[in-house]
Amino acid sequence: MKKIWSVLIPLLVFACSTTLMGNEWANYYFPDAIGSYWVYEDHNGNELTRYAVESENIDGDTYSAFSYDPGLENWVDFEHYVHPYYYQVGDDWVVFFVGTEVQNAVKASMIQQMDEALVVMRQAIQDQLPEGLNVTFDIDYEVDVKSQDYFYFLPTPATYNEEWTAIEVNVVLTMTIDIKGLPVEIPGGSTQTATTYTTYVEVGNVTGTETVETDAGTFEDCLVVEYRTDASSETALSMEVPQQPGVQEQKGTSYTTLWLAPNVGIVKMIQEHQHDEASEALGLAPPEDKAFELIQYEIKSSGSESE
Repeated sequence: MKKIWSVLIPLLVFACSTTLMGNEWANYYFPDAIGSYWVYEDHNGNELTRYAVESENIDGDTYSAFSYDPGLENWVDFEHYVHPYYYQVGDDWVVFFVGTEVQNAVKASMIQQMDEALVVMRQAIQDQLPEGLNVTFDIDYEVDVKSQDYFYFLPTPATYNEEWTAIEVNVVLTMTIDIKGLPVEIPGGSTQTATTYTTYVEVGNVTGTETVETDAGTFEDCLVVEYRTDASSETALSMEVPQQPGVQEQKGTSYTTLWLAPNVGIVKMIQEHQHDEASEALGLAPPEDKAFELIQYEIKSSGSESE
């Protein structure tokens, strides 16, 4: 028995110390003491203040929480990197509980893009119709979004240049076109549908450390976290179009870089969209590049800086 305990006790001590190291490391780059706040300014000059508030219990799990001022008015403006409401700093990961919010944001963004695209599509169809025909057409669509519950923000502790899957989101867009009044019969009927299946996979990677200058100060040894989001789409048509495949593949990629300062957290974010075939195919401008930067903060924790 003494031999068993002589082996077991060191193992327990090691396990506990490893857990402590993970939590300490996570809090070093992602402090969450209640009463702390961070003020950010985006690329358009708008300010957003994040507050660390009392934790909440959801379905038996305890989550740390943030509140924001101003509150979110449009889901299109939601950014899961800097706008989570509930999160956990655990032994292995800092995770954001944002599945529902991501679904709402992606759906709102898709609806906004589709409403803009339909204006272009209706005009394009109208321009191709022969004059003198009494042709009417109606275009409608539905969007369904499914997301993981958690965004895996950062492993604890992180190892440089080791990628991880942060989140996956699946979108189904079904578009229906009903055309009436054509002098010829349309193969398959006057109602045609196109269903696009899009998968967004976001991969994270800690690339190193840098010094960052913001209006809130100069921060050394900032952890640089890069996220790459790859989007792949396939479109299934209800009717084969001549000289065009029934299934089309489209791809898009965006890059988001975050800088996390020791004992402060996120101090800067830059988001760039390098390629977006979906927007190009619809005749739309690519998504807007975004940026956030810390301009003021106060951390309610020992050994932290405040300004």
